[in-house]
Amino acid sequence: MDRTLYCNEAKGLEILRDGPSVLVKEEGKSGRRIPVALIGRAVIIGNIRLDAGIITLLADNHIPVVFMNKKGEELAITIPFNHELPLHHEEQKIFLKTERNIRSFQTWLFSQRRKLQLNTIKRLSESAAKNMTSQGFREKEYKLFISRCVAGKEVLYKTAKNIINNLLKEIVVESVVKADLDPHIGVLNRRHNFGLILDIFYAIEPEADLQSIMFIKASEGNNETFSAQNLKSEDMKDIAHRFENKRRIVREMVEGIIDDIFKLMRELRL
Repeated sequence: MDRTLYCNEAKGLEILRDGPSVLVKEEGKSGRRIPVALIGRAVIIGNIRLDAGIITLLADNHIPVVFMNKKGEELAITIPFNHELPLHHEEQKIFLKTERNIRSFQTWLFSQRRKLQLNTIKRLSESAAKNMTSQGFREKEYKLFISRCVAGKEVLYKTAKNIINNLLKEIVVESVVKADLDPHIGVLNRRHNFGLILDIFYAIEPEADLQSIMFIKASEGNNETFSAQNLKSEDMKDIAHRFENKRRIVREMVEGIIDDIFKLMRELRL
């Protein structure tokens, strides 16, 4: 149960519930029946006709669903409803108990983001990594570095990054829910819905920069991709395929951050 169900807008595409399975029907093609037991998560891109029973089926099986438009902009994330508070809800409040605890969490979170920023810089430019490591860098220097990497390709970068952002958030949601943490108790994103999800995503966002730029580099010979405002279906598949190849690594990254959250909770209670 670790496969991702990707459904990208296409003519005549319809997704129906067929007992304990998902039935994907597309005009001119034979239908595909996928047992829900094989699905770990679902990503719906664009305007697709959905049977209402599909949402119920996925929710009943604790499968998160990400909805986005063709520009990759997030529309919604659904997670199974639980009327009881998560197991660690009360423990998480320690992060907000004092200003000192808030600063401790934020300092830790910024350090996590910085590590991934440095990794992204190293993967894209060894020379830039050497300079920025020796001289140090701030958030604005990192953003300037990324903007130089995508100069002239900003629209493509924005769309690709939107999609990857949402796929990263889906991993974070899945891991946070499984860890029985309250997804709404954030520190950097305090009083926001899905505050903890947004906090963790803030730390791993440089991975979205890296994957987006690597996609652009691989697409440089494709003039159609570079002139399009919206990515084609083939481009979406390429982004999804690249992401799935790194899913295990990204999940380990997220799980490591969650392990550190538990460690920090224990330290702050002392």
